[in-house]
Amino acid sequence: MSHLVMLWPNSYLLCFAVAAADVAAWCGGKGLRRMAWARRPLSPLSPSKTVGGMVGAIIGAFVVLTLLGTMSIGLLVAISVGGVFGDLLESMVKRQAQVKDAGCWLPGFGGLLDRIDSLLLALPLAYLLG
Repeated sequence: MSHLVMLWPNSYLLCFAVAAADVAAWCGGKGLRRMAWARRPLSPLSPSKTVGGMVGAIIGAFVVLTLLGTMSIGLLVAISVGGVFGDLLESMVKRQAQVKDAGCWLPGFGGLLDRIDSLLLALPLAYLLG
């Protein structure tokens, strides 16, 4: 999260794009589940994170970055791939701690950490690649 300081002029844009890509990943995972290739899990750590979700995140990040006028390949990779793998990293931590939700602030949504987990890898990647 300290990379927000390094990316301060664009921090709002990046946080918005990561959140939109996270929603697009969920939509892609649900919407593409009819196709066998889209149902394949990305990792055994979190079987609900699928290839379809990754495709949705890439499409969502592309659309948001294009609409905001900041489209670049580096930011696309940072936001879409970094966001999905940030989710997987947080899932790994929760599984090792043997908890379903990381908090009770947003019950049913995984807690506060689940709202910002996509930023864990997306921000450092955006700093390096953007």
